[in-house]
Amino acid sequence: MNALRRLLLISLLVALSGCGFALRGAQTAVLPMQRMALTVPSGPYPLQGALEDTLEASNVEIVHGNGQVLELALSAEQLERRAISINTRAGAGQYELMLSVDAALRQGGQVIAGPETFQVRGTFYEDTANISGSNSGLELTLNDMRRELADNIVRRLQAVEL
Repeated sequence: MNALRRLLLISLLVALSGCGFALRGAQTAVLPMQRMALTVPSGPYPLQGALEDTLEASNVEIVHGNGQVLELALSAEQLERRAISINTRAGAGQYELMLSVDAALRQGGQVIAGPETFQVRGTFYEDTANISGSNSGLELTLNDMRRELADNIVRRLQAVEL
């Protein structure tokens, strides 16, 4: 009976790998470029770190722009927050967050792709009795949203024909 279970488990794993199943984020994107420059607004720009990590995982070298290299120009992050439920004290308990950014791909001053708006949504529960915990939870949610936004931008870059 134990051998039958093992055989069944191995068969299931072979069938899953054969159909192309993979966990989200487990595969790296194949991009048509090897080098790219990022242009972001001045000051702190949290999306930049997530985007650089995603591009480097896809074997794209991040360089400084010199006009000949492809340049991904990003706008400032736009964060919208909307209450979607209330708590027992008639205050907002759950929020929907929408993070968006505009991106354009340029080379030598000419736009190759875009500008295009990328946006992701997430939800966040606010606990008014634990403000520091709520702030930590908000930062974790925003970091997850930024990683998802970076993945969306890189998936779009896959479709660019150079």
